[in-house]
Amino acid sequence: MTYVNKLDGNRIFLSLSRKEDLYLYNNWLNDFKINLTFGRSHIVFNEESQAKYIEDYNNSNDKFFFVIVKKGNISENDEAIGLGLLYDVDFIHKKATLGLLLDKSYQSKGYGKESTDLLLEFAFNVLNLNNVMLYVIDFNKNAIIMYENLGFKIIGRRREAYPINNKVHDEVYMDILKKEFNEIRMD
Repeated sequence: MTYVNKLDGNRIFLSLSRKEDLYLYNNWLNDFKINLTFGRSHIVFNEESQAKYIEDYNNSNDKFFFVIVKKGNISENDEAIGLGLLYDVDFIHKKATLGLLLDKSYQSKGYGKESTDLLLEFAFNVLNLNNVMLYVIDFNKNAIIMYENLGFKIIGRRREAYPINNKVHDEVYMDILKKEFNEIRMD
């Protein structure tokens, strides 16, 4: 089964999930360093629980689960490199929360920015939402800078919300409005 291109970018596209990729999602979600940035390194995932999690997303009207796929060329196939989520989607109040996970080998190479841009395109210009927020743990400075470069603004902090490795970290809340996103894209 090939990936289904739901929203196309330059180097990547957003796809529906595939059962064949459960082992990838499991590897990412059980990777200590990746999950440290989410404050979830203490959770252990297995393929069965991951399959139920994805099925829950796919059968829901208020959350969306996308696989971030790097486009292949003549000599290589398309490759799953991460996951993008929109959850707590509220169509009445036109808001949602965004989540992003990238394989470590694709971080700091512009894929996170392009992935977030596609997720926002879907949220604002397909679902017609007005506000998308996210949270980042304060030690993830690269993510905060990337989100600010995309137009997100810091809207608050939950202080000392993540005790990790004998240190306490804040949860940083950020959001962006549809008009801000579309203005930045027009430039």
